[in-house]
Amino acid sequence: MTLSATRILGILILLLTLGLAAMWLKPDGSLRNVVWTPPQAVMPDLQFADPLPSSASKVDVGLFVETLERPLFSPSRRPPPPPPPKEEEKKAPPPDPFAGIHVFGLYGGGDSPSGMLAKVEGKVRMVAINDKLGAWTFKSIDDRDAIFESNGETKKLPLLTAKPAPVPKPVVAGGAPDGQAPQNSGNIPVDASAEERRAAMEEAQRERLRRRNEIRARAGARPVTQ
Repeated sequence: MTLSATRILGILILLLTLGLAAMWLKPDGSLRNVVWTPPQAVMPDLQFADPLPSSASKVDVGLFVETLERPLFSPSRRPPPPPPPKEEEKKAPPPDPFAGIHVFGLYGGGDSPSGMLAKVEGKVRMVAINDKLGAWTFKSIDDRDAIFESNGETKKLPLLTAKPAPVPKPVVAGGAPDGQAPQNSGNIPVDASAEERRAAMEEAQRERLRRRNEIRARAGARPVTQ
């Protein structure tokens, strides 16, 4: 029974093989219904060819050189160089040496002073002729002006004169300052006689005693006579 099934399968396989061969092959052994038409040749246009992609033009080639000079995993890898200074820092003007300067006076011999005493950058110092304040040179003194020069330019720094303090008005002994009305207690007239002054003072004393007794009476204390 086993041999019969094997034979049957072998016969079926053989028949299928012969059928496929009859469908694909001609009697002369060539393939059936196979027609191949070669395509038309296309010649490359090398005149406008770009060997690099469009994104390659944006690549900084200097990065490759930096990678060679500073390999990633090298123990002697150097840090990157510092960035160049900004344009604002390059063009920043120098500070003004005359900002906040104050000239107090001149020193030296008589009609030909040899320097000035001034407050420079918050410090009082002596500045002699031919000394420098920043880019400016102290050249000379003209009357009450200090002359400075720098690259052919001239600048004058005036000497500020301090205003004198006002003279105090004379004060009369026992009276008020000059130009002011004298003040007195008890509204005593200035031209009152001695008797009137004494009477006014006694009246003022009695008034003070009365007020004092009123305050003591409110507090429950006994009145005083003087």
